[in-house]
Amino acid sequence: MRILHAADLHLGKTLHERDLSPDQEAMLESLLGLLAEHRPAALLLAGDLYDRSIPPPEAVRLLDSFLSRAVGADPGLVIVAIPGNHDSAARLSFGNQIMSRAGVHIRTDCRLCVDPVIVERGGERAAIWPLPFLGAGSLAGPREESASTGPQGELDFAAAEPPPGSGGDSGFLRGQAELFAEAMRRIVPRLHRSGEGSRPAYNVLLAHCFAAGGASSESERAFVGLAEQVDAAPFAAFDYVALGHLHRFQSVGATGRYAGSPLAYGFSEAADAKGFVLAELSPGGIEARLLPLVPLHAMRRVEGPFSVLAAPGAYPGYRDDYVEARLTDVEAVLNPADPLRANFPNLLSVRQAAFELSAPSDGEAAAGLAFGDRGPRSVIEDFALFHAEMRGAPPDEETALLFATLAREAELEAL
Repeated sequence: MRILHAADLHLGKTLHERDLSPDQEAMLESLLGLLAEHRPAALLLAGDLYDRSIPPPEAVRLLDSFLSRAVGADPGLVIVAIPGNHDSAARLSFGNQIMSRAGVHIRTDCRLCVDPVIVERGGERAAIWPLPFLGAGSLAGPREESASTGPQGELDFAAAEPPPGSGGDSGFLRGQAELFAEAMRRIVPRLHRSGEGSRPAYNVLLAHCFAAGGASSESERAFVGLAEQVDAAPFAAFDYVALGHLHRFQSVGATGRYAGSPLAYGFSEAADAKGFVLAELSPGGIEARLLPLVPLHAMRRVEGPFSVLAAPGAYPGYRDDYVEARLTDVEAVLNPADPLRANFPNLLSVRQAAFELSAPSDGEAAAGLAFGDRGPRSVIEDFALFHAEMRGAPPDEETALLFATLAREAELEAL
C-alpha cells in the first residue's frame, strides 16, 4: 500500500516579516502534482497545518482549496490530518463530520485515538491511528476498563472518573512522556493483526510529537528542557509511524519517519533536503523515501566583507532566493541592507560579526556568559544572563531555586 506523508505545513507563516503565502501556494501545487503522479491510497498530514492557532484568512483559503482539489482529483483518496502544537484543535474540527464523508478525516480529539481510520485499496487494508498533539490534561490516567460507550458507539473516556494517583492531584496526565505512554497503552492492544482475514493489514500511527532521538532545528518552537520528548520504543508495534513536529526529514527507529517541513522555515535549514515522504507498505516491511520539493525561493546564507557582498553584480545566481547576509567586517557597517538589496532583492536578514563578537558587559561577565559563537543556552542560563543584565549580578540561591521551580512547572505543561 502506498501512502504519502506530509507534515508541518505552517500555512500562514511569515519569515523576517516576509509573507510566505506565494511560497506555500506553490508548495501545495507541488503536493497536488505528487498525488496525481503516485496515486497513494492515503495522504497523511502530521500536524501544524497552520502556523498559529488563529490563522490568517489566506492560510485558511489555501488549505480549503488544497483539500477540495485533492479529493476532486481522486475521489478514492483518504486524507487523515491531526492538529499539531501550533494548531487550534477546536478550530480545525469545524465541519469534520461532513468532510469525513468525502474521505477527509481531521481528527482533533485525543481520546478518539483508539478509533482508527480504515483505508482500503487494491486488496490491501490499513488502519491509520491518529494521535494529535497531546496537551496537558488531554488524556486522563489509566481508566480504559471503566470507559463507557458514547451515543455513536465510540469509547467515552471522559465519562469515567480517573482513579486516584493516575497522574497529578487532579487525575490528569500533564507531561508529554506520560501522555504518550497512556495513548500507546490504549492503542497498541487494538492493533489490527496480520493474518486476520485474507487481505494484508497494516497499522500506521499518525502523530505529532518529539520522539527521543530526533534532531531539532531553529525553526521549531522551543520547549523548556526535555519534557516534551517521548519514548520511541512503542513505534516498533506499527508498520509505519508518520511523524510531525521536527522540521528535518529523518528516521526514528525502524518504522518512524519525520517528513519534516516541506519548506525551509529558517536559515539554519537552508541545506536540508525538503519535501514529502512516499511510504510503500508491504508484508516484507516499509520503503520510505523523500520526494524532494523545489521551492519557489531557495534559502541562502552568504558571508563575507561588505565590500565583496555589495560589489555590483555579486552572486548573480541568488537574485531569486531568500538571503541572509553575514558581514565579517571587524567594524560595524552603517545601514548595509539597502546596498545589499541591489544584489539580493529578497534579502531577509543581515548579521554583523562586529556585533556578535563584541566584548561582554560587566553583568554578562558576572553571570559567566558572553555573546558570540557558542552552543545553545539552557533556560536557566538565559535567566542568569537576564538577571545579571538587569541587576548587575547573577541571581542568589533563593531566586535561582524559585525560577527553577517555575521552569519545571512549564515543562510539565508541555505547551
